[in-house]
Amino acid sequence: MIITETQRFVYSLLALTFVTIALLVFLNVYALEIFLILIIIEFLVLIELTKPSVITMAWRKNITIFVIICVIVFAIILYQRTVTLLQ
Repeated sequence: MIITETQRFVYSLLALTFVTIALLVFLNVYALEIFLILIIIEFLVLIELTKPSVITMAWRKNITIFVIICVIVFAIILYQRTVTLLQ
């Protein structure tokens, strides 16, 4: 069975997500913001690590929109945390 690049990306992201959940449970950290930030960071790092140097895959063109959404969510969380600390 041949695993495509898309499947490898999804499997890697799922594995990182399960590791993150297990680590957060082990550390007794149940904050949604921390989980979301870690998932966004893992997603962005995985995109860069699996990016081919020469060929651009068709499914990678659609990732740009999702990356922008992730950055906006990260900025909102960061803004809320900053406002909470300054009050």
